[in-house]
Amino acid sequence: MQFIKAFVRNLLILLALGAILLFMFPDIMKPVLQFYSALLGPLALVVLVVIALPRNTR
Repeated sequence: MQFIKAFVRNLLILLALGAILLFMFPDIMKPVLQFYSALLGPLALVVLVVIALPRNTR
């Protein structure tokens, strides 16, 4: 559980930095964010499904 908390915290920090850069340099950042969303969008869906799977608590 500690790993997931740290991962989500780091992910939120990266998203905040990306949002700041998008507001500061929109012409440069839009193609970059479109490229990353094309790569990481399907992966994010898979991660959400895996996290939601029930775990064996034995």
